[in-house]
Amino acid sequence: MPVDWADPGGEKIEVAVVRDRADEPSKKVGTLVSLPGGPGTSGVDEIIKGGKFSAELRGRFDIVSLDPRGVKRSHPVRCDAGLAASRPNVVPDLGGRIDEVQSYARDLAASCRQYTGSLMDHLDAVSVARDIEALRSALGVDQISIYGRSYGTMPAQAYVELFPKQLRAMLLDSVDDHSLDGPAFMASEARAGRDAFDEFASWCAREAQCVLHGSDVDQILDEVYAKAARGELRDLTDVTKPLGAADLSTQVVKRLFRPEWSLLATELRSLADQPASSPLTPKFPQRQGVPAPLPEVAFCSDWRFDIADQDQWIQLWREQNANAGTLRSHFAWGAGALCSSWPIAPPNPPHLPRIADAPPILILNSLHDPSTPYEWALGVEKNTPGATLLTYEGWGHGIYDRSPCTTTAADQYLIHLTLPQPRCPAA
Repeated sequence: MPVDWADPGGEKIEVAVVRDRADEPSKKVGTLVSLPGGPGTSGVDEIIKGGKFSAELRGRFDIVSLDPRGVKRSHPVRCDAGLAASRPNVVPDLGGRIDEVQSYARDLAASCRQYTGSLMDHLDAVSVARDIEALRSALGVDQISIYGRSYGTMPAQAYVELFPKQLRAMLLDSVDDHSLDGPAFMASEARAGRDAFDEFASWCAREAQCVLHGSDVDQILDEVYAKAARGELRDLTDVTKPLGAADLSTQVVKRLFRPEWSLLATELRSLADQPASSPLTPKFPQRQGVPAPLPEVAFCSDWRFDIADQDQWIQLWREQNANAGTLRSHFAWGAGALCSSWPIAPPNPPHLPRIADAPPILILNSLHDPSTPYEWALGVEKNTPGATLLTYEGWGHGIYDRSPCTTTAADQYLIHLTLPQPRCPAA
């Protein structure tokens, strides 16, 4: 693939592709391109490890995926290991400074360019969408169907804007709303984290199997957060590593993905009971002169966050706290701060979708998704001509394989182009 699709004769990179041929060739419908999330997830690994698709879908489609540009086998993004492994303080209440975060971002980006080359300017979803179109042509098929999950819905949406007539069907599972500006993005993520955590707390109040049953879950998180803020917590899997306040919020949100409520309750209990450790002196990240993979920096290629100074950052932090509730923040907060001074302008900035002549599109989203908020799904449905939203009335991130209802609805759409009823009950 060209590094820069505006210069197709210029520098090239290799993109890794996997194809799992249809198990029932006589009943084959076509080719389904599966786009992984992240950014940074290997689509090749997902398919080699068995994927997430039903036997019926594997029987009827050649399922194709890739390591998107910048990921694993496809010219991976590499940045300085020292900078990649440690981040600056992103909590204003605990002494975080936006000028330090932005200085770090510039140093990190410079190291990424040093080790990765000119690909750093072309990691956006539109470039990945053009890679997918080249893949369609190489496969020798007139049309493809696309399944995009989480961040994979970004290149999927870019593809339908650019190549609607080459698209047979498109399933957006846990969808990104690429129309949002920076403050709206961070605020909606925080609200989603709060909603998902409140659902967890309600479960603990109802179910005796929760180890926090009978306790005030919000109060326990408050106590654990206070210990993290004082630098007294250690990571449960590696006691040599501190568990900071922002890291704690990130870990809690990620436990809400599946969701893993029992495990989250156990971890919060362990952290609450953990003896206070001596605070470690924070160190500003330093270069090591050794490259390390860091594909998630591709996030800055598709989103814009403008933070002018410390006062504005503090105001955004107050809004983040109000939206996130007991969590204080969502992991999107740190990403937004990092991208606010990323020296490479986003090649694919946020915008309303520009779609014409596309087939009907199906969106799947849970009502309580901690990562791609339900309000995003409503926005994408509203702004995407011909889109239909299937709501899973439960919890978690990634809906295709959530229940027999969601899997069957998705399969019937992809195989027969039949749009489902609008809701699936929680399982």
